[in-house]
Amino acid sequence: MIVLGIISIMASLCILYLKYRVVLTGKKYKAKIIGLANTSSIYTVGGSLVKKYIVKIKNKKYYTAHGCLFTKLGRKKIGKDIIVIMNEKYQNEVFKILDFRIEFISLLLFLIAIICFL
Repeated sequence: MIVLGIISIMASLCILYLKYRVVLTGKKYKAKIIGLANTSSIYTVGGSLVKKYIVKIKNKKYYTAHGCLFTKLGRKKIGKDIIVIMNEKYQNEVFKILDFRIEFISLLLFLIAIICFL
């Protein structure tokens, strides 16, 4: 159980590192959602297809780090402006400012680690 707890803590810290390496060193930009990623960039969460948003910043296209699970709801956001954090050093993914899904997943992994240590 201790090994599972250590692995959970390491996973939660790794997830936070992947986001905050961009957030802490990146710049804020106003971006416009121009579409959903094509079928070659689809990934799955729990067997459900998730598409990433394509945003446009200074005439360049980038993908958001998170996507939408329901395509119909995702298409409603096309054309809206969002504020993102971007650092070109870390490829072409951007993070929405008010998106706390990564912190939530990290918190769940940390709680699993605490339960394993008890």
